[in-house]
Amino acid sequence: MNKPVPVPPAINRLLYGAAFACVLIIVVLSLLPAEEMPRTGIPDGTDHFIAYWGTGGLMALAFRGRGAVLALAGLALVGLGGLMEVLQQLSPGRSTTWSDFLMSGGGALAGLLMGTIAARIISYGRRQYSERLDSLPHLGAPMPPTPAPVRRGRP
Repeated sequence: MNKPVPVPPAINRLLYGAAFACVLIIVVLSLLPAEEMPRTGIPDGTDHFIAYWGTGGLMALAFRGRGAVLALAGLALVGLGGLMEVLQQLSPGRSTTWSDFLMSGGGALAGLLMGTIAARIISYGRRQYSERLDSLPHLGAPMPPTPAPVRRGRP
């Protein structure tokens, strides 16, 4: 199996930070009291699915090429969905439902799958681009020395 083409460290930091920020946003929004909860107008389970789908996708991109770490992150994300449902009982006006947990877990798994597929497509494209650059004769090779100027006339 081909290893992923290295991604610049700044992109890695951005992906890790975005995934971590999404987890924090999920925790905060899950524990807000019902009257302070922002309403989007979309059905309750759908917003759970979308939030966990995006977070799972970012995690898959951040942990690409590291299967065991990605599996652990996915398990933790599904577990977070369950934990947030349980802790919502402590927030005024909030309730716990199995359907919300299933939508959260399903969104996490769908996001992990989507992110893994996207990471492979991106890696394939980067590999193809890298191979094309390497095949060009002037890239990656030292420049030939410039010839000395030819003098005409008397020495």
